Amino acid sequence: MFRARHPDYVATPHTSALLKSLKVYLHKVDPTLGDVVSVVAGEPEYSSLADATMAVVLGPHDHRSMRRLARRTGLHGAFSGGVPTNQRLDEFTPIALFDRWDPAAVGPRRASFDVLAIVTAYNEADVIEQLLERLTTSGVRVHVIDNWSNDATPDILSAFANRSAVTWERFPSAGDTGHFELERLLRRVEEVAAESGADWVIHHDADEIRESPWPGVSLMDALWAVEQWGYNCIDHTVFNFRPVDNSWSPGDDLASSFPWCEFGDTPADFLQIKGWKPQATRLTMASNAGHQVDFEGRRVFPYKFLLRHYSIRSQEHGERKILRERQPRWSPEERAKGWHVHYDHYNEQTSFLWSPEGLLRWGTIDEKYLLARLSGVGMPNNPWSGEGPVVDV
Repeated sequence: MFRARHPDYVATPHTSALLKSLKVYLHKVDPTLGDVVSVVAGEPEYSSLADATMAVVLGPHDHRSMRRLARRTGLHGAFSGGVPTNQRLDEFTPIALFDRWDPAAVGPRRASFDVLAIVTAYNEADVIEQLLERLTTSGVRVHVIDNWSNDATPDILSAFANRSAVTWERFPSAGDTGHFELERLLRRVEEVAAESGADWVIHHDADEIRESPWPGVSLMDALWAVEQWGYNCIDHTVFNFRPVDNSWSPGDDLASSFPWCEFGDTPADFLQIKGWKPQATRLTMASNAGHQVDFEGRRVFPYKFLLRHYSIRSQEHGERKILRERQPRWSPEERAKGWHVHYDHYNEQTSFLWSPEGLLRWGTIDEKYLLARLSGVGMPNNPWSGEGPVVDV
């Protein structure tokens, strides 16, 4: 670690604590990285970066000095944005990240590189087709496990499978048991993944968009790069996109229809290891409600991928999905284990529309919360020791 001076910048306790949290996170995810975080405020001492994996440039910086830093150290200028300077979260400090993970420097992805998205769905007719289009046009293979939808989802799946490489099944094979049994469904996801022959598998919900950490780098290319760097799993940062009015119509593009979002707001949102390379021995995910895959030799890439979640899309959709289609179907046995509690606060009087006040506009995330987007550090409800909310001193 090194520090340099800048006449216009003094690190605040908040920003210093955020960088300490980032260091805790990186050492937890990959202990082999060592001391990777360097704080820069002005012209660095380049010799201090000779063996660094990452340099964090905190405070005002100019393009010339940043180009010089990259040239002198061999580090890649990966990200730029901002971080909060205090607990009010309305003032932000510029930040830039340099590291040794440059997707552009990785060799071309081989033509046979195979990524399989295993999509679980129940009554998602308003979004399932655009999900399939998005994944297949990007080169991702898709298998859908439909939990006996009673809307148009099966018809859409059948039509799509007739003209593409998408495959699908209904599960369980005997039909709807009356309750949604998540653990049983996840066991089936494990089976499909183990038998897939894919290079990578992503456990995907129908109302999600998955993206690479790097703007302009596709999901397929990002997974290829991660593999070349020796990693076999990816984690995700969850963003819940919220409706602020009832303008959504079935079939509308999710990405452009919902500009307002918030970071995942439950402790479970900070453990989303749902992308992996299938292993010689079968991995497990059902026992932890699908929040992570677990296997010997797991290496999770330090930067989190993006999980954009569109669980509620209008007042009508929220009432139908939560009150009529989800709550009555929870398995009593799984409820007894503490599962399926995330919708308990919704009832007939609930408004499923959010006020923009208190939400974040999607296009400003990196400008204000770059470190949180890449690692989850400093955010409310982060349950990990040393990585959670920063309290100013």
